[in-house]
Amino acid sequence: MKTFPGVITALTLLAVIDLTGIPLVMADSPLPDIGQSGASLLTPAEERRTGEAVVRNIRQAGGIIEDPQLTDYINYLGAQLLPYADNPDQNRFQFFIVDDNSINAFALPGGFIGVNYGLILASESESELASVIAHEIAHVTQRHYARAYEHASNTQLPVLAALIAAIILGSKGNELGQAAVTSAAAGTLQQQINFTRHNEEEADRIGIQLLAKAGFDATAMAGFFDKLDKQSRLQGENVPNFLRSHPVNTQRITDAQSRAAQYPKAKPRDTLSYQLMRQRLLALTASNPETVLAQCDKELNSEKNPVLSQPSRYGEALLLIRLKKYAQAENEIHRLLNLQPQRIAYLLADAEILAKNNRLPEALNFYESILKLYPTNAAIIHDYVAALLRAQRADTAKNVLTQYMKTNVPEPEFFQYLAQAESMLNNPASSHEALAEYYYATGQYHQSLDQIQLALKLPRLDFYTASRLEARAQLIKQEIPASNPSTATQN
Repeated sequence: MKTFPGVITALTLLAVIDLTGIPLVMADSPLPDIGQSGASLLTPAEERRTGEAVVRNIRQAGGIIEDPQLTDYINYLGAQLLPYADNPDQNRFQFFIVDDNSINAFALPGGFIGVNYGLILASESESELASVIAHEIAHVTQRHYARAYEHASNTQLPVLAALIAAIILGSKGNELGQAAVTSAAAGTLQQQINFTRHNEEEADRIGIQLLAKAGFDATAMAGFFDKLDKQSRLQGENVPNFLRSHPVNTQRITDAQSRAAQYPKAKPRDTLSYQLMRQRLLALTASNPETVLAQCDKELNSEKNPVLSQPSRYGEALLLIRLKKYAQAENEIHRLLNLQPQRIAYLLADAEILAKNNRLPEALNFYESILKLYPTNAAIIHDYVAALLRAQRADTAKNVLTQYMKTNVPEPEFFQYLAQAESMLNNPASSHEALAEYYYATGQYHQSLDQIQLALKLPRLDFYTASRLEARAQLIKQEIPASNPSTATQN
């Protein structure tokens, strides 16, 4: 990642206040009417480009949990809220999980919303998690970043994207992020504090409305804020980042409760998917799987109802897979499949056990049967292609990937798999091109350009392919932030 000298603009200051753990906002700050003037200066296309670049930069630093099932769930949850949002079509929303155990969430320009896995684990219901996502959706639909851009119209978008990403990563001790916070605090602090206070009030109001209309518990937002606030008071200075970036006081919680009371009480929701994915996060992020496994055992022993014990049993199976105890894991998954034979999470866990336990032919047959049930599911395709490549079936892997990528936006790893398949099929130009797209999607712009140059140097490259690659290289170069060569560094 690169570092950039110079003054941080008001847009990045908004990111500092909204995304980091710096308690800058006072409870009695006034709430001025900001208006819409900034919205005309940043077009939706520019917002999208900035947000995409921020996500690529976060991904380059390894800051995103690349798990198709978890990604699918968080996007599914967001999709439950979007039909009730203002102008949802102006943004192609994309939700992702940040590999950070602190309690935080943030919105980016263009419809990108990140949720730290620590916040998901801190939530105790799907409505609580949905309340945070609804709040961040409101930040995007109300174009709060576009308003802030009024003060940053002369700054290059790639530079802004790099700085915002650095600020997000700064919560994990990134030096660039800390430097950005220090620089941003100078000059326009009071104006930006007021601006952010107004945004937070507006996001609360609209977020609660989204919750209620989508059938979630509208009281969950105030309840979650209040719970986090009480926990932070008990923990002293260890305040959750979400509360620091979204300051909570008694009046704000009371206002949220009053707004929620205006809506009918929500009907109970089936939250098994939420509970399963929460267990999946626990299993995948556990630094000590044995300890978490013991907790799952305890929960299973205390819960006699096999239907209610599904989340704990699923978590136990995943932990057993991590510990390579495949026979035990298979027993647990088969118990779950007896209850719900078509649930994707259970089917994929069963197939994963077969693949990792050197039963690859069985696993491939199983993936093919699952794919017939869910032909466009990204998690199934991801795991199936990985197994195909292990089995040296590159032609089938390529066909599956290309069919999927015709109508869906692929995760970066799909390009990596496609590059591997093309290489195995002795198609070097296509392999370099796919790998270039993988590097681009993960914010590694120079490596992406290197792959294109390798492809262009191949003998007997046809004119059409060469022209396409050269045009792509020019577009990628535009995404590289301008910097001072004497001070910029690249990892």
